[in-house]
Amino acid sequence: MIITLKRYSGILIFLLVFLFNLNAADLEIPKMELITRSDIGPSTPILVTRGKIDLKIGGGYKLGGSLILGFDSADLGYSDTELDPATEDASSLATYLNNQTYLQFQSAQVTIRDLFSTPTEFTYFTGELDVLCSGDDFPYLFGSVPVATRYRGYLYFPDDEFDGIHTINGTGLKLSSTFGSERILTSAFIYEDGYLGNGHFSGDIRTLFNFDKIRMESFVGATFPASTFGLYRGGLLFHYNPGTTGEFFAQIGVPQWDPSMSFTIERLFFLFEPRIKINPVTIILTLFWHPGYYLQTATAEMGSADVHLNFMLGEPETSTFSGGLEGSVTFDSSAVSNKFGVNVSPYISAITSGVIWNIMLNTELFPYSLNDMFEGVISVKAEF
Repeated sequence: MIITLKRYSGILIFLLVFLFNLNAADLEIPKMELITRSDIGPSTPILVTRGKIDLKIGGGYKLGGSLILGFDSADLGYSDTELDPATEDASSLATYLNNQTYLQFQSAQVTIRDLFSTPTEFTYFTGELDVLCSGDDFPYLFGSVPVATRYRGYLYFPDDEFDGIHTINGTGLKLSSTFGSERILTSAFIYEDGYLGNGHFSGDIRTLFNFDKIRMESFVGATFPASTFGLYRGGLLFHYNPGTTGEFFAQIGVPQWDPSMSFTIERLFFLFEPRIKINPVTIILTLFWHPGYYLQTATAEMGSADVHLNFMLGEPETSTFSGGLEGSVTFDSSAVSNKFGVNVSPYISAITSGVIWNIMLNTELFPYSLNDMFEGVISVKAEF
């Protein structure tokens, strides 16, 4: 990661703040995830481990500041590999350097709480901040039950890691207020866009609604200067939980819209997920259309759609062990051949001492290839 002079100056400010408030500083690890994949076939298995960890230095409620350092490596095996720059080509060296696990700056923020004695917070931030329409904010902000889908992130989408509809990333300001309500939170962001680089500025407004049976989140945003008329985005999250027999979750949005180009279905992000509970089994049907643009960039899975079915035994929120059988039918409209894919995955999940374990056996039934049919996956995610 190359840190611009503007961002580097911001980091120095944060470090100075923490140096003068060491007694109030807290150290925690908000995110730690290891996912190991390996093809299981006649040849010798090759393990590939993705690792992501964040180290957060915070000042608690009084200081209202935090600094996050960490790393995100697609293959931790490169850390144990020795390369000779004199014999390797430029592509191999670039891959090696991109997968090194040096501790890097991720984000920082300082917050003024109860601004002017009102339920308003003012935040200066740099780096990644909030994920919009992921569902994770409802348990964190309102203490609600988990609402987010399991079908997301690197575990299911190693190329694009879809998680929410958009993520705030850059250097700028955030203003949040509940307006005196315990069920509504509205935030406004204005920042230099970290995805598009220097000279591109973005603004977003989002609101979360937390009611007894219904939870909603919506946002709209724009970026200038970009393209001919700017870039726009918007999204809606909806969760309905009427009781113990079932619930419904949906994400609908446009991660990026360019008015100078014709609007096509590739611009859409939509996920529909009914969840039916028939004790002790929960049946989760997920319909997901992959967006052609995500986080201001064209995706690797443009024109793809999934029908995912999960028969889950047990309650991950209340029981130590759960498991079941997942199956997916995928369709890729951009592929020349083999447009359909069928995959089934038996899995086991366990929660032990704050660590969430997921063990899966991905079995590709179509297109059929005995050598590439089986893939073992072990996911370890720490919850601190």
